[in-house]
Amino acid sequence: MKKFLFIFQILLKLLLVFLIAFVWLRFFLDSVWVSLALSLGITIAFEILHTTLKRKSKTRESLKIKEKETAENMFLSLSTQNSCIDFFEEMLKTRHNNIEKKKKYIIIKKEEKKTILYPYVYLSPIKPENIIEILKDTKKENLDKITIICYDYDKDTLAFLKNFKEEIILLDRFESYSLFKEYEFYPKITQKYKKDAKLTFKDLLSFAFNRSRTKGYLFSAIILFITSFFVPINLYYCIICSLLLLFALISYINPKYNKKQVKEVI
Repeated sequence: MKKFLFIFQILLKLLLVFLIAFVWLRFFLDSVWVSLALSLGITIAFEILHTTLKRKSKTRESLKIKEKETAENMFLSLSTQNSCIDFFEEMLKTRHNNIEKKKKYIIIKKEEKKTILYPYVYLSPIKPENIIEILKDTKKENLDKITIICYDYDKDTLAFLKNFKEEIILLDRFESYSLFKEYEFYPKITQKYKKDAKLTFKDLLSFAFNRSRTKGYLFSAIILFITSFFVPINLYYCIICSLLLLFALISYINPKYNKKQVKEVI
């Protein structure tokens, strides 16, 4: 569905550019074919320019999406292990000589300072009450700083950390991935989130002719009708307006694509 929506957005963008160019060219030019050709050329030129300007940012965004997916799968894999402490111990050994593994956390000693790495690998955001539990677990260590690896956290939990004298750092699943990159030490991915199922032709029809699409088709037909006041009515307007109105009618009255979902509440 995401891929279809992405393609639909591109086509809609090109259609809008084409229609804007065509309406004004048709207003100034007598020839429909010249207006169509110039509108098509303007649309192609616009898309080439837009693609060129966005190419670098799209590449970066694609990389970010892939890394986020990897980060999600790594955290999921850690959360399904009986004990992830062994992984973090091996990771820390690559940079630190003086470490001590406990049941739930690892102590890193640097000169006179003591830092604790506490993996809180549950698939839910960490809350203030969880912070209290962690501080109780590590109270006897007389720590200077504690770094907590967690799935996620909100602004309220971040503000709650200011109530304690210890320096407390929270790393969510994506920030934890940055830590893995820094140490060049990654957890083995043993579990993966399932990706969205591929869209079928039936799903496309259901999306295209759902009742929620009715207003869109009707609005588009009205826009084309209004533009007919600026240019002579021809076969192009008749065909497109008729198709849009037909699609609006199908979307509104066809029960096949408008089935109510029965939700089981108990």
